[in-house]
Amino acid sequence: MTIPNITSITPASGPVSGGSLVTLFGSGLSSANVPGDILFGATPAASINSITDTALTVVSPEVSSAGVVTLKVTTPNGSASWDDGFNYTNDVSITSILPASGPVAGGTTLTIAGVGFLQVFSIQFDSTPAPTMIVASDTQLTVAAPPAALPGPADISLLGLTGDTLYVEFGGFTYASTPAATTSATTSGGSATTSGGSATTSSSTTSATTSGSPTSSTSSTATPTPTPSPSPTAGGPANPTSGGSTASATSSGGPSAAPSTTVPGGGTATPPAAAQPPAASTSAGSASTPQPGNYIPGGRMIVPGGQTGLGGSAGTGAGFGVGTLIPGGGGSAPPSNLPYYIDPGLTGQLVQTLIGLVQNASSPNAIEAQNMILRRMALEGDVIGSRIPPPRNISEIGGYINLLGTLQETAMREQALAGILGVAGPAMPLGWVTNELPLSMVAVSNDRPPVAAQASFPLTVLVRSDFVAGVQAAFKTLHGYGATLPLTGPSVILLPPGGTGSTIPAPVLFYLGRTLMIAPSAALANPGSDPVAIVTTDGVTYYTAANVINPATFATTPADFDALRCTPTSAATVQLSQVDYVPIAPFFEVAGYYPPSPLPLPANSTQTSWAWMTNTMGLVAGVTRLGDELSLLYRQDQIAASAFAAMLNWVWNGTAFAMN
Repeated sequence: MTIPNITSITPASGPVSGGSLVTLFGSGLSSANVPGDILFGATPAASINSITDTALTVVSPEVSSAGVVTLKVTTPNGSASWDDGFNYTNDVSITSILPASGPVAGGTTLTIAGVGFLQVFSIQFDSTPAPTMIVASDTQLTVAAPPAALPGPADISLLGLTGDTLYVEFGGFTYASTPAATTSATTSGGSATTSGGSATTSSSTTSATTSGSPTSSTSSTATPTPTPSPSPTAGGPANPTSGGSTASATSSGGPSAAPSTTVPGGGTATPPAAAQPPAASTSAGSASTPQPGNYIPGGRMIVPGGQTGLGGSAGTGAGFGVGTLIPGGGGSAPPSNLPYYIDPGLTGQLVQTLIGLVQNASSPNAIEAQNMILRRMALEGDVIGSRIPPPRNISEIGGYINLLGTLQETAMREQALAGILGVAGPAMPLGWVTNELPLSMVAVSNDRPPVAAQASFPLTVLVRSDFVAGVQAAFKTLHGYGATLPLTGPSVILLPPGGTGSTIPAPVLFYLGRTLMIAPSAALANPGSDPVAIVTTDGVTYYTAANVINPATFATTPADFDALRCTPTSAATVQLSQVDYVPIAPFFEVAGYYPPSPLPLPANSTQTSWAWMTNTMGLVAGVTRLGDELSLLYRQDQIAASAFAAMLNWVWNGTAFAMN
C-alpha cells in the first residue's frame, strides 16, 4: 500500500474556462482512477488523460472566478494535497511587447507579457503566422516575427487550439523599413585599369581611417584627379578616363603608410587597411595574389567597406559588392580563396520564405511544390553558400560536369546541363531525402447552412487523408436525411513548439488528425432552429442531433425532445414538441469518429468539450507509440522541435497515450 504524495505540478496555472492539461508528479498516484478523485478546490477534474504511479495527467475543470485553489488527490490508500495550489487566471490579454518594432525581413524575437498564455497555441502578425513560438509560462511567451510585405504597424493575434482568436493587440508591432546598405568608404573620381579590361567607379569622395597602432588611430585622405576625355587601353575596352588618374594617400600616427597598387593606364589606389593585398604592379598576363575579405578576382578592385564582391568574366563582366556596383575587369581571374558570394538581405528574405513554406504546407501536392521551389533556390538563389568555389570559366564548368559523371550522379549532371542550356531539367529529387509523408491533412468541404452563425463556419475543414472517404460518406448519408453538420477547425495544424516552459499539448489526438469538432456556434443558442442541438428523449441520456431542414421532403419521424439552451453564463432545458432531429453519432461512427461518452453537458456556451469527436481506429493498446503516429504526418525535425519530443515513447493505453 502506497500513500499518495504530490511533489510538483505543471503547469501551475490555467484559464478559468478550464481545459488545461495538468500533470501531478509524486508517488502512489495510480489508484486515483476517476475524475472525482482529483479536486481543484471543490471541483472534480474534467477528465483523466493518463495515469502512472508517479505521474497523473488530468484536464482542469471550469471554475467561476480567478484565484488559487488547492489540488487534492484521494485514493483508497489515503489523500495528498498540493497546498501551493493551481492558479486560475482570467481571459487572455497582453500587457507589454518588447521590442515594439523590427525589420520587414522578420526574425525579430519578441518577449510578450500578459496573462492566459497557456491557452495560446499560435500567433499571427496581421494574417501571417509566426514561424516559432515558445510559451514560457501563463504570463510570458516569446515569438519570432514573420516577414512583412510592407513597413508599418501590424496587429498581433493570439489564437487558441482550434484557431479561434483569443486576443488581438492592434498595432502591437511595427515593421520598420530595412536600412540601406552602407559602406565605410566610397570611391569616386578616378579609375583603376588593368590590361585587357577596365574597372571604374562613379563620382564621389573617398575617406578612410586606418589604425596605425593598437592605441592610436590614423587617417588618410585620397584626392583623385579625374580626366574628362576617354582613350582606349591596349588589350581591352575603352577606358572612360584619359590618361588615368592619380589617387594619393598620406597616413599619420602609425609606423608606416598603407601600400599602394599601381594599375596600368595610370593611377594608384590604396586599399583599406583592414585587408590589403600586397603592393604590386599589374600588367597584361600578371596578377597579384588575392586576399580573403575584400579582393575581387578579375576586377582587380577593392570593394568599398571591405565587403566581398565578384569580379567579371574575362573582358566584359561586371562584379558586384554588397550594396555597391563595381564594374568588372578583363583578364583571367587568379585562383580565389574568397568565401561564397551571397547577398545577406536576399538570403534573409529567402530563408524566411522557406521557413513559412515548410511550416505551413501539409498536403503531398504542397510538399512537392516545396521541393521544386527548394531546388530552384538551392541551385540559383544562393540560399546557402556553396562548399566549393563557383566555376570561373568553361573549363572548370566542364570539370564539375565530368566529376558528376564520375560519381555516377546522373540526375544532378542532367540538372546542371539543363541549367546551363536554360531548359527544364529532370523532375526527380536531387540526392536528398524526399519530404513525402505517408499521410496528410486534406481540406474537405464543410456544411454552411444559412443561419445566423454561418459566417463562423469555415469553408473547409481538415481531415486526415486516410479518413477522408469515411467522413465524406457520413456527410452524404446525413444530407440524405435533410440535415447538415457544420464543423470547425484551423486552416493548418502546427505542432506546438517545445523548449523551456512548454507544456504537454491537449488533446493529443487533435495533432494526430484524429479529431473533428462540431462548430459550437451551430448549437445551444436556439434549439428549435439551430443546425445542431444537444437533446434527450428520456431526460437522462443526452446526445448531439442534427436539425432536419425541410421535414416534409425527408422521411423522418417527429418527436418530443428536451434540448439544452445556453448563454455565456448559464444553461437551461427547453421542451421541443414534435420536431425532426436525427442523431449524429451513428453516421460518423461508421467513419470511426465517436463523441464523448457520456456526453459532457455544458454549463454555458463557452464550454465546448461536447463538440469533439475522436477517431482511434488503428491504435493498439500497449503497442502503438506516439512517435510512430506523429511520423505519419510530420517530418522528424518538426517532431524534434515540438512539445512532443519527450513523449515519443508514450504508448496508447486504450484511452490515451501514457508513459510506458
